[in-house]
Amino acid sequence: MLTFDHGGLRRATAAVFAAAGVEDDIARAVADLLVNANLTGHDSHGIQMAAYYLDCVKTGRLNPDQRGRVVSDSGSILVIDGGMGFGAVIGAFAMDEAMARVGSSGAQIVAIRNSHHLGRIGSWAERCLENDLVSIHFVNAHGHPPLVAPHGGLEARLGTNPFCAAVPATDRHPPFVLDFATSRIAFGKVGVAYDKNEALSEGMMIDRQGRPTTDPATMIPDATGGALLPLGDHKGFGLGLLCDLLGGALTGGTTHPERHTQETTVNGMLSILIDPAALGSWQTMTGEIDALYEWARSAAPAPGTEGVLLAGEPERRNRAERAARGIPIAEAAWDDLAAAAEGVGINRETLDRLAGQAI
Repeated sequence: MLTFDHGGLRRATAAVFAAAGVEDDIARAVADLLVNANLTGHDSHGIQMAAYYLDCVKTGRLNPDQRGRVVSDSGSILVIDGGMGFGAVIGAFAMDEAMARVGSSGAQIVAIRNSHHLGRIGSWAERCLENDLVSIHFVNAHGHPPLVAPHGGLEARLGTNPFCAAVPATDRHPPFVLDFATSRIAFGKVGVAYDKNEALSEGMMIDRQGRPTTDPATMIPDATGGALLPLGDHKGFGLGLLCDLLGGALTGGTTHPERHTQETTVNGMLSILIDPAALGSWQTMTGEIDALYEWARSAAPAPGTEGVLLAGEPERRNRAERAARGIPIAEAAWDDLAAAAEGVGINRETLDRLAGQAI
C-alpha cells in the first residue's frame, strides 16, 4: 500500500485531468469529489475511478466541457440535463440550482438526466446539509452491462442504484448521512478487493453459473462474469428497482438491454430537498432527533463490536484519521492512474512528485 496526503492527491489528480484537456476548475472539481470519497473511506468511489473517467474522455463517452443546463423549471420541480458531463460538475450544478429554489415553499424536487458517474452520492447530501436542508436521493445507472441480480434470479438485471438521505446536525449531534448501494456492496469495492488481491466476504456475489463466490476476478475486469447480490434480499431488490423507477424512468433512462453497450456510465438522480423549518419548530424537532439518537445508541453493544454507530459516523472518523495520517492507496490502483497519466503526457516520476507520499 502507498499512503498520500490528501492535498497532494488532489493536486496530482487534478493535474492529470487538466493534462487531458479538462478545464482547470472542472479538473479540480473532479479531483475533489474523488479524493473526498477516499477521505471518507469509500475508496470504491475515489481516485480508483480516475483512469476510467480519463478513458471515457478519450473515447468521447464523457463530455468534459459540459456544465449542466436547466431544461425545465416548473417552480417546485426542476429538470437538469447533464449532457454526459462529469458528475462532479453536474451534481454540484443541480444541487446549487435546487437549493436556490427551496425558498418560502420549503421544498424542491430536482431531476438529473444524462450525467456521467455522479460519484459518492453522500457528497451531494452533504452539500445540501451546508444549507441545513434534509435531502433524499434516488439514483440509477445504465450505459454498461447490469451488475446486480434481482432477488430470486441468477443473472444481473440492475445497476447498483444508490439510495441516500440526510438530516442536518443538531446542537448535540452531527448530521445523519445514510448512503448505500442497493447491492450488498458497491461494484467499486470489487475493484478495490481485486487491486489488493483480497477475497470478498461471503454472500456478496455469484459467478456466471449462479454459484456463490468470493473471488473479485469473477467480475474484474469482465463485469459480465457474474453478478452482485441485492442488499437484504427482496427488500434491497425492491429498493434498487425503485431507484431505477424514480432515478431512471422519471428522468428518462432505465436499465434495459439496448442501453448496456455504450461502455460508459449514465446516471439519473431524483432528489428531494426539504427545509425542515417549513414543517414546524426546528427546536422541537432537534429535541426529538437527539432523543431518538440517544435511545438507539443506548442499546448494549453486540459481541465483537464497539456498539451502535449512526449513519455518517464511520465516514467522519475515516475523514479525521486519513486527513491526519494520509490516504492509503493500493499499488495496483496507483499504477492504473500512472498509466493513464502517461497517456496524457505526465510521466510516473512527475505524478509521484505532484502527489508526494505521506510519512
